[in-house]
Amino acid sequence: MGPLIPVALSLLPSLAKWIGGDGAGEVATRAADVVRTVTGADNPADAALAVSDPAKAAELRVALAKIEREAEAAERAAFLADLASARQQTVALAQAGSGIAWAPAIISTVIVVGFFVCTLVMLFVERTWDERTAGLLNTLYGALILGFGQVSNYWLGSSSGSKRSGDAVREIATARPAAAPVVISTSGPVTTDSLNDASLAAARGGRQ
Repeated sequence: MGPLIPVALSLLPSLAKWIGGDGAGEVATRAADVVRTVTGADNPADAALAVSDPAKAAELRVALAKIEREAEAAERAAFLADLASARQQTVALAQAGSGIAWAPAIISTVIVVGFFVCTLVMLFVERTWDERTAGLLNTLYGALILGFGQVSNYWLGSSSGSKRSGDAVREIATARPAAAPVVISTSGPVTTDSLNDASLAAARGGRQ
């Protein structure tokens, strides 16, 4: 991890997922380059000092968020390409009359049936499990949950609606300017009435 990466993570902690995952080298390099470009610094101390300026921090945060979105898009594209490849392979095997074409259907059936059987056992079978059996059952159930999700994606496709909604929320949060502080001008002591009057004046000004 480069010396400028901690500065990037201090502004956008969620970027750590991509710096520590697949394609980490490319994301880390791009993040370090962005920090260097925006701050004009090559060492962490000077970069941290530069982002103490709110304008610089906001500019850098937006640039890092763009890198994060592009990493998410690349991962999504790779996942969909892998899924499409598996489906195309099944179609090709079926067209060739190969019995292997039944493998996805058989495996999917085993996973789905196993998932529901395991769920019923855990919910409705009243017995005391020893620690070893309980651990194995818990591991099996976790694997079946993951497999069930993969089966659903394979046969039904995967929805990106929730991801798009999350992206929209992040973009709105990034683009929305911070609310201006309420400045109270008074020659006397600050009272509840003066605070309320100042808040109302600020609210009216925000609506205009």
